[in-house]
Parts: sequence; C-alpha cells; structure tokens
Amino acid sequence: MEFLLSERQERVSNREPEINDDFIHTKYGYCYYEIEPGKNPIVYNLYVHPEYRRQGHAKMLLYYVIEQIRQTGYQGVIDIEAAPREQSIDRESLAAFYGSMSLNVL
Repeated sequence: MEFLLSERQERVSNREPEINDDFIHTKYGYCYYEIEPGKNPIVYNLYVHPEYRRQGHAKMLLYYVIEQIRQTGYQGVIDIEAAPREQSIDRESLAAFYGSMSLNVL
C-alpha cells in the first residue's frame, strides 16, 4: 500500500492526473464526469484550488476529461455544469470559458 500511495503522490505532484472512472485529480484541482448510455456526457464539480487559479489548470483538467470521454468513442456534445463556488468567478464568465472549449453549458 505504501508503494501505491507514494506512486499516486508522485503522479499528482508531477502534474500527471489521477484518473478514475468518473474523477480526475491533480495537485491543482479536480473534476468529475459521468457517461450514461443514451445521454450526453456531463462534466461537473470542476474545482481548482485558489492558489492555482488563472494559471490554466482548469483548462488542463478539462482537456484531460474531454480526452477520457473521447477515448470511449463518443464524438458528440459534452455538457458541463456551470456552478461557480466561493464567488471565485461569475456564472457568465464561467459559461463563456466553457463555451470557448466547445462544451455545452447547462
């Protein structure tokens, strides 16, 4: 178990994401996604730690999650929940950012 924990810590500290079935995590933040048959995949709970914001980490996390979704063979629209936390950004700016990445804002 110690080896697995140290391996995980090394991956996260080197900016390589930890990717699970519906969760992507780096030392900078995390996000969840869900893929259900017959529905558009959805990305939600994207979070970047305050000290790492406005440095491209949210975009990096989204690239990782989009890649994971596309690797399943899905080529359609990907939805994303725009629910800012901690008044860190207004919803309109967040929606514009997500739209710039060709995501469908809910």
